[in-house]
Amino acid sequence: MTTVTVRMYAGLRDLVGAREITMELPAGATVATLREQLGAAHPAVVPMLPVLVCAVDEEYVSVEHPLHDGDRVALIPPVSGGS
Repeated sequence: MTTVTVRMYAGLRDLVGAREITMELPAGATVATLREQLGAAHPAVVPMLPVLVCAVDEEYVSVEHPLHDGDRVALIPPVSGGS
C-alpha cells in the first residue's frame, strides 16, 4: 500500500469536508488512481475531477504520475477571477 497526504483547495475542500486527508492507495497507484478513489469516497467531487490540477511535492504533474509512500498531493480546482 501507498499512503499519501492529500491537500484540498477552494471548493474542493468544502465538498470533501476537510482541508487535508490521508489516503491509502494500492502499490503502483498514479494520480488517476487517487482521483478515482477520491470520487468513489466523495461522489460530490466527481464533476470536478476532470479539471483538477494536481501537484505532488510542490511540482505540477499529469494524471499518469506515479505516487509513492509519503507523497504530499495538492488538488487544485480551476480558479477564476480578474479585475
